Amino acid sequence: MRTYDLIADLPVRIDDYALEGLEQHVSSQFTRRTTVIHLRGNGEEGHGEDVAWDTIDQQRALQAGAHLPLAGDWTLRSFSEHLAQLDLHSHAPREAVARLYRNWAYESAALDLALRQEGVALHTMLQREPQPLHFVASVRLGEPPSLDPLSCRIEQYPWLRFKLDPTSDWDEQLVSEIAASGAVELIDFKGHYEGSIVEQPAAP
Repeated sequence: MRTYDLIADLPVRIDDYALEGLEQHVSSQFTRRTTVIHLRGNGEEGHGEDVAWDTIDQQRALQAGAHLPLAGDWTLRSFSEHLAQLDLHSHAPREAVARLYRNWAYESAALDLALRQEGVALHTMLQREPQPLHFVASVRLGEPPSLDPLSCRIEQYPWLRFKLDPTSDWDEQLVSEIAASGAVELIDFKGHYEGSIVEQPAAP
């Protein structure tokens, strides 16, 4: 049995929903914006987050408001099928992947709501034992790149670990300093990204 089949027939009642915009100034060049979907039904509320990178798409979602026909009694499967028939964007997104991010946000909110209404934990539905979950901070190393963005955070939070996106201007010395820090869990090369502000073609 597929993992999805363990949750697909879970019922979910949606009465209404709301959108909440979040933003965090993360560098001098960029403010990160996301949109949280709040699905409500039977006195419970489920959350999902649209994490697409494009600021304009996020702003348009908030401006359009909660106008989608989502109310009703569904299963997670039928709700996903219903979403597939809707255009979740008031304007065509500038990046095609944004459609997937938004779809997943609504599906995540529906899953969260369904679990709360059923009074059951996700790991129980998936027949798994819960395990500790570890998070990392995703940061840029500046221009020109240096270890400073890591060092200043590690000074305040020695336990913090990171995910980094290497760029072509990293040199051997910086790579050695990063390795010596022992604080980097993941390196995301992004070699297959196309049409994205974070793409990084392979460099010899």
